[in-house]
Amino acid sequence: MSAHDQASGLRKRAAHDYPPSFAFFGAEKSGQSTVAGELAAALALQRQRPLLIDHQPGQSQARRLGLPTTGSLASVAVSLGDLNELMVSNRHGLTLINLAASVDERTRLSPRIWRRLINEFSSVEQNSALMLLDTPPLAEDAGPCCIADNLVLVITPSSDSLTGGYAQLKRLAQDYARRRFNVLVNRAANFDEAQAVFNRLQRVAGDYLSVGLRWVGFVPDDNTIRKSQTLRRPVVEAFPDSEVAQAYLQLAQMLPLWHAPDDDAIRNSYLEHLLMTSKALADLTGR
Repeated sequence: MSAHDQASGLRKRAAHDYPPSFAFFGAEKSGQSTVAGELAAALALQRQRPLLIDHQPGQSQARRLGLPTTGSLASVAVSLGDLNELMVSNRHGLTLINLAASVDERTRLSPRIWRRLINEFSSVEQNSALMLLDTPPLAEDAGPCCIADNLVLVITPSSDSLTGGYAQLKRLAQDYARRRFNVLVNRAANFDEAQAVFNRLQRVAGDYLSVGLRWVGFVPDDNTIRKSQTLRRPVVEAFPDSEVAQAYLQLAQMLPLWHAPDDDAIRNSYLEHLLMTSKALADLTGR
């Protein structure tokens, strides 16, 4: 079996009913973590029961949302703890789970720890309506982007963001058989600039990649977001009447409609799928 066939097979799923997952990714400094966190906060305000998965090291999502920091998936190997060590919720119904760990750290966790975490996670997952993934850098860990139902590329008008975003599209398409991508433009001056940025990316991708890109909207460049981060509160709570908060609230209303996975097979629990994917990636890379 070729590496391409194995990568495509990573997304084959067993028969259970779990919420759709949306993986946010982008080039460095695209603001993907801010976008994922703010959309999760907006969904919670709209009583959508979001589950936010932080795959990034450093506890950035907890700080951004004004939540207590937790352990990470990597730390469970030392603490031998349970999912409660990795999980925290806010008063609006947003649940944040810290799954930060490298592929090697995931594969080194004992089967006993994995079984416990998968059972606990599955229960939390099934009580959620949507799952948002703040993914690690693709070059370091492709697992979350490999298996997510939906991929959301976050780009900005900068040339570096466009170049980096295209490179990630290319890798996900060629190495991991992903074909459908949602594109959200962050920090755009206005609608016209955001649309122009998307059109540039679509032209290049159309010439060289066999992928489908779907424009899902934009987030305006607004200093209010920086003020909210200083306060360690999501902008949709701290400054709900600001232009950027209104954009996030509108995007959150539409986010469930972005669900259009590459295949329609029903998957197993995300954490169980992540374990299988980590093992497959380790085999593919020879680790």
